[in-house]
Amino acid sequence: MIRSRGWRWSGLLAGALLAGGSQGTGMAQEAQAPLNFEVVVPRQASANRGPRNNFRDFNEVTQGAEKIEGLFNLYLTGDHLYMEIRPDQYNQPLLTPTTIARGMAQAGIPVGDDERVLVLRRVGDRVQIVRRNIFFKAPAGSPLEKAVKQNYTDSILMAVPIVTQNPMRGNAALIDLTEVFMSDFANVGLGMPDRSRSHWTKAKGFPGNVELELEATYGGGFRSRMSGGGEVADPRGVTLVLHFSVIKANEMGYRPRAADDRVGHFLNATKDFGVTSPDSNFVRYINRWRLEKSDPRAKLSPPKKQIIWYVEDTVPLEYRPYVEEGISEWNKAFEKIGFKNAIAVRWQESDRDVFDPEDTNYCTFRWITSDTSYAMSCLRSNPITGEMIDGDVVFDASFVRYWKENYALLIGSTAAAGGDPHVTPLAFGEVISPILASKMGFGQPGGGRLPGVAALDAKPGQMVGDVVPAEQNFLQWQLASKNAFSRRGLCQLQTGFQNDLGFAAVALADPPKPSAPPIEKDKDKDKDKDKAAKKPETKPELPEEFLAQAIKYITMHEVGHSLGLRHNFKASTMLNEDQLHDTNLTHARGLVGSVMDYCPVNIAPKGKKQGDYYPTTLGPYDYWAIEYAYKPADGDEASELKKIASRAPEHDLVYATDEDAALNDDPYVNRWDMGSDPCAYGRDRIQLASDLLKDLDARVVKDGESWARTRKAFGILLSQWGDGATLASQFIGGQSVSRDHKADKDARDPIVPVSGAKQRECLKFLSDNVLSDKAFQFSPALLRRLGVERWMHWGDENGYGPAVDISVFERILGIQKIVLAHCLSGGVLARIQNQQLQADAGSDPLRMEEVFRSLTEGIWSDIDKVPDPKDAKAPKVVLSTVRRNLQREHLRRLSNMVLGDRPGSASDSYTFVVFLSGGGRNVPADARALARLHLREVGQKIGTVMDTKAGSLDDTSKAHLEECRHRIAKVLEANLDIKEP
Repeated sequence: MIRSRGWRWSGLLAGALLAGGSQGTGMAQEAQAPLNFEVVVPRQASANRGPRNNFRDFNEVTQGAEKIEGLFNLYLTGDHLYMEIRPDQYNQPLLTPTTIARGMAQAGIPVGDDERVLVLRRVGDRVQIVRRNIFFKAPAGSPLEKAVKQNYTDSILMAVPIVTQNPMRGNAALIDLTEVFMSDFANVGLGMPDRSRSHWTKAKGFPGNVELELEATYGGGFRSRMSGGGEVADPRGVTLVLHFSVIKANEMGYRPRAADDRVGHFLNATKDFGVTSPDSNFVRYINRWRLEKSDPRAKLSPPKKQIIWYVEDTVPLEYRPYVEEGISEWNKAFEKIGFKNAIAVRWQESDRDVFDPEDTNYCTFRWITSDTSYAMSCLRSNPITGEMIDGDVVFDASFVRYWKENYALLIGSTAAAGGDPHVTPLAFGEVISPILASKMGFGQPGGGRLPGVAALDAKPGQMVGDVVPAEQNFLQWQLASKNAFSRRGLCQLQTGFQNDLGFAAVALADPPKPSAPPIEKDKDKDKDKDKAAKKPETKPELPEEFLAQAIKYITMHEVGHSLGLRHNFKASTMLNEDQLHDTNLTHARGLVGSVMDYCPVNIAPKGKKQGDYYPTTLGPYDYWAIEYAYKPADGDEASELKKIASRAPEHDLVYATDEDAALNDDPYVNRWDMGSDPCAYGRDRIQLASDLLKDLDARVVKDGESWARTRKAFGILLSQWGDGATLASQFIGGQSVSRDHKADKDARDPIVPVSGAKQRECLKFLSDNVLSDKAFQFSPALLRRLGVERWMHWGDENGYGPAVDISVFERILGIQKIVLAHCLSGGVLARIQNQQLQADAGSDPLRMEEVFRSLTEGIWSDIDKVPDPKDAKAPKVVLSTVRRNLQREHLRRLSNMVLGDRPGSASDSYTFVVFLSGGGRNVPADARALARLHLREVGQKIGTVMDTKAGSLDDTSKAHLEECRHRIAKVLEANLDIKEP
């Protein structure tokens, strides 16, 4: 027998059992015992033993230390921060949210996993930090609970040695938190901090939590991603100040509220094996604050505890009214359900009111500075119950700086507010379609890519999708890709905002004035008088009303997240285009159904009075979502909630969120559109952009200024065609998806195909405005003036600067590919075919052959117009480069259908729309047959032209058609793919 080892093994086992762990967990740290191992269980587990000889003296350890009392007593001395754990504090659930307090222009960014629930467990001379598996449960005391415990265990993250014990507090154990947090506990993704260059900067204690701050320095490993951006002085020492909160997960007195899929709230989910529902055994609780009336009997009562936003004194004085209005606006929704002044705003006063924004005792509104221009909500909840514990909002001051600088930049003034306006990038001014990019998640941390769409200023051979995230975004991208924050959906309100602001700046600028003829000056006229007579040039400024509405809207949006509300990307369809500028209506009802949508600037069409630029008040959906989450329920809460949610079919309460925007092919679910008809919105934006391009060079550049801003503005305006192509294409094979339940009043079917008439209307719009060279007629002088500025210093994203040459043809083809990729994707064609079955008799749905016919006739219409070569002196007919590129792309896609795509082929780098539209599905057999038919027809047309009218063509057009005829012949002669039906 090996009694000594047996004593230790059994002691660990007993300690684990007393701590609530399983036998397997208790043995995890030990070598497997031999078969004849004798188990001796002591009467007391080691957790209850007195001080051991290997413990240091308590007074020696804590001598000279600063004691911080709170949930856990802390002792800070030198490089060590000791935490005291009383016996009754073991096995108590703890939450440990982590935030970047300072560093790398990422202040306020959450890190780690917000659904992490930890417990401390003493085993022998160590304290184990255990992550509880909270995702599976069963009714307490039932056999199912035993089965769950057998199948799903907790995870031991680390075991920290006990340094000493406090004899005055029941031998409470002291552990060194340096061992915990100076590891990769935060899961930042930068490796392990260098302890010699890291130290504690703050420790605060409160009855329900402790707040810790660590300045952690990481060295090396990320040099290629963090060099030259300015946010890191030297990649050999990447320093972040990390804020750790350790919070007691208080579940007492809070009543969780069940989620409903008809209303959008953030939630926490657990699989409960005791649930008998035939649909799912998931239990889902929404995230919400604990809000209770101080007088439950009163119709309108203040809450027992207000939800208070503490606003930092870093918010500029001139913007504070807009911030306060944006936060307080939500009180209107709470008043409607009986809460008076549910939300309060407290302004920080530097001398009297000092608080840490990361401290979970405060719900803060932070005003920070970086180069990324973002706003975000850092909501956190108890993952067991859904109770909100923190709801900080971060607003980047670069938002306002960006708006002001680029407004001045794009309307032709160097009077930008602070700094060099040319350095500020137009993040989406070089993306073909910001709306499509937002669907793909381009520019979002951990989001999708936008392959195949070359940027106007991309380096040779480089595509937008291949660009590494901007330096200042790298850490945010790294963190969001791995933590629970990304599962809630990173709010990327700024990405479309930047592009849209650029468009607004050009649209709102005064049109250029005609040059006055030179005036012959009197040589004898006094020069001083002449100089004094000159009026100083008026500096254009962003309209105050625009700025006020924008700040208030963003504040309302982010505070909405912090109250538990998800995005609603269908809310922008509430009003039609004739109602959008009626301020009597928008001030009372709202500009959109919900401020949780991504709203573009609402620019009035030519000849119409300008209304609100952005939402100035909550929408009907916002009131409804707050009612579901926070209305006190009398009696049967489940029935009351179902009654509230059953209003989902009401027009003003339509709801669709992030996953709907990417997966459900609903053309009414978009970011950055406005009005009840997204296709009409795209059409109007294209028309406005077309008008603005006519005098763009005169509108944005004045004498003595760089032409670079013309290039920026040109990219922004051209992207309107991409947005229009995206919005209209979605109607082809589109379907409106709803979340209504059976028996809801006026409930819609879950899937309602877009009418055939609407699909045909959008198909014609695309043919006339996108799949045509006539739609892209630009002034040669304008194209010669798309200049660049070239600098070489830190912070210049392009290094040596972008190439002077640009490929306008490539960008135009990229816009046209949006249409072709969608309309000819397997998923869309299959859906169009399926809609024949879904359509009621006499509804005349769009047919697949109509799509093929419309594309072919529009794309190849020019060759039907080639005249007979009767007049030898007549100029040669030239098929435009835009037309030739489009025809090649059309043939390529038809050919791929006929031959079948090869798995893993990189030939089609423009499949991103296919991915969004279910392109992973096989192309229907009828589509392959139609593709073959149209290839043959096009080949015959080309043959007729080449045989009888070739003399009317210039050599390039002739060579193009000859090549097309050759390729078509080869495809039609190819052997059948054995995988074809």
